[in-house]
Amino acid sequence: MMTFNFTSTGSYVPLQTLSNEDLANVVETNHQWIIERTGIAQRHITAGENTSDLAYHAALSALKQANLSVLDVDAILVATFTADSYTPSTACLVADKLKCRTNVLAYDINAACSGFIFACETAIALLATKRYRHILVIGAEVISKLIDYTDRNTCILFGDGAGAVLLSAEGNSTLDYSMCCRLEDTKNSLFAKGVELINPKYSETAANQHIVMDGKAVFAFAIEAIHQSIRDWQASTGSTLDEIDYLVLHQANDRITSHIAKHYKLDSSKIIRYVEEVGNTSSASIPMALDHLSRNGKLLPKEKILMIGFGGGLTYGAMAITL
Repeated sequence: MMTFNFTSTGSYVPLQTLSNEDLANVVETNHQWIIERTGIAQRHITAGENTSDLAYHAALSALKQANLSVLDVDAILVATFTADSYTPSTACLVADKLKCRTNVLAYDINAACSGFIFACETAIALLATKRYRHILVIGAEVISKLIDYTDRNTCILFGDGAGAVLLSAEGNSTLDYSMCCRLEDTKNSLFAKGVELINPKYSETAANQHIVMDGKAVFAFAIEAIHQSIRDWQASTGSTLDEIDYLVLHQANDRITSHIAKHYKLDSSKIIRYVEEVGNTSSASIPMALDHLSRNGKLLPKEKILMIGFGGGLTYGAMAITL
C-alpha cells in the first residue's frame, strides 16, 4: 500500500462574480431557470488574470497552510485545458511566478474535468520513486475565455478558479484505490477546438474555439461514469460508501450530485456540494472542494475520501485515500 502525506490544500477565485441575474442581461435566461437545472447561483470570472495566475495564488495558499517554502517544492503538476499558451506549459509559468528552483519538474496534464484525479495519480507515482519530497498538484481553469456568452447551454455552467493540494513523500496517508480511463466520445458531445490547421499544403476554415456541449449526452455519461467508478472501487477494495467520510464529485451540476446522493441514500454530510458558489470549474473543482472542507475543519487524520472526476475526452477517474 502506497503511503504519502496529504499535506495541505489551497484555492483561489477571481474577485469578479457573474450572477444568474447578470447572465439574464446577456442571454435569454433567468435565475430560477438556472437554479432548477444546475444549482448554480453565481460563478467567478477573471478580469485579466490568466490560468497561471490563478494557479499561482492557489499554490501559495497551499504552501502557506503547510508552512513550507517554494524552495521545498520538487515538482508542479497543473491539470488544465485552458492553458495560458501552447508553450510554455502553465506549470512552468507557475514555477516562474513562485521563483522555484530551476531543477523543479513542471508540466501540464489535460484530461478536462477529470484532470485533477489524473494529476494526483501521476504525483503519487512520482513520490513512489523517492526522488521527490513535495509535489504541488494544481487544477486551474480560466474557462471564461472559451465560453460563447450567447449560448445559454454552456455560459450558465462554467466559472474560473484554481485549487491546489501539496502531496509529500513522508506521512501516514494511504492511497487505497486509483483508476483513470477514457471512453470514446461517439456523439462528439463535449469539445473545444484548437486553432485551425493552416500550412503551405493545407488550409481549413477557422475553428470555433468555444466549448460546445450536448447537455443530455454529457449528463448520461457523468451518471454512468460515477456509477462505474463506485462499482470498480467496491470490487477492488471491498469497501462500501458507508465506510467513507466524504464523497467528493467533480462539481459539474447539482442535478448530478443530487441524483447520486438519492440513488445511494447518502447522508448530506458525506457528499460535498460547492457548485452553487463557483459553478463548474472543471479540473479545479475537486481541489477547490477539498480546500473548502479543509478551511471548515473537516479534513482530519484517518478520514476516508473518495474522489470522482468526469469530463471531456471522454475521461473519468476515481481515487480513494485515507488521510
